[in-house]
Amino acid sequence: MDQVVIWGIFVSEDVRRFPNFFPIAFFETREKAIEVIQGLPKDMNYDLLELPLNHNFAYFHKKNGKLVGMDGIYHEHFHFKGEHESDN
Repeated sequence: MDQVVIWGIFVSEDVRRFPNFFPIAFFETREKAIEVIQGLPKDMNYDLLELPLNHNFAYFHKKNGKLVGMDGIYHEHFHFKGEHESDN
C-alpha cells in the first residue's frame, strides 16, 4: 500500500530557531503546491514539505531528549526574500 502524504507550504522565518516556519496551505500533489508557491508574494521564503499521514516525524535530541526538529520527511526550500529588491 502506498503511503498517503500531503504537501504543506510553510512561510520560513528566522533560520536560527526551531520552529522557524508556519503553515499557509496544504495540497494533495506537489505540482499544485509548487504552482501556488510561484504565485505567492516574493518578499518571503517558503518551504514545501511532504508530510506523511499517520506518521510521527518528530526528532528528539539523543542526549537530552528535547524535541529539536523533524525527521523522515522530504523538504524543499524556495528562497525569494531579498531577490526581488535588487530588481527595483
